[in-house]
Amino acid sequence: MTETVALRPLRVTDAAEMTLVLAHPGLYRYTGGKPPSEADLERLYAIQTRGRSVDGTEEWLNDIVVVGDDQRAVGFVQATLPADQRLAEISWVIGLPWQRRGYAGRAVQLLADDLRARGVTQLIAHIHPGHEASQHVARRLGMTLSDTVVDGEEQWSGSLG
Repeated sequence: MTETVALRPLRVTDAAEMTLVLAHPGLYRYTGGKPPSEADLERLYAIQTRGRSVDGTEEWLNDIVVVGDDQRAVGFVQATLPADQRLAEISWVIGLPWQRRGYAGRAVQLLADDLRARGVTQLIAHIHPGHEASQHVARRLGMTLSDTVVDGEEQWSGSLG
């Protein structure tokens, strides 16, 4: 990887660019669903950019993964933090054309660094058992597979200690 990877906070106006990033149907092989429309993303991003659940029990971090000097979007990372903020559930998606370049691993490490600075000590992620690339990213972050399965996805966990 030669390009700089960075995270920037999600904006509703990211919907147009992210529609292109998330457009390939193969991206949904493990998660199901289909590529979102720009209107779908605008609605979703309007909720996510609030930064917390309506009842205040969760904080949400939603960042766009950008690369290069022109800061072009290639994916996103997310974290959900319960009110105690010691544990965070994380997820990541890199658009199909930008996969296998190390972007996911670097982006997830940047997210973990941010979470550590916020006092988070434990991470969890849910990964489809066949999604080897995401398993590799989790391992790189020091996460290990647990015995827990949620909606067909295996739970991985790790410490930020």
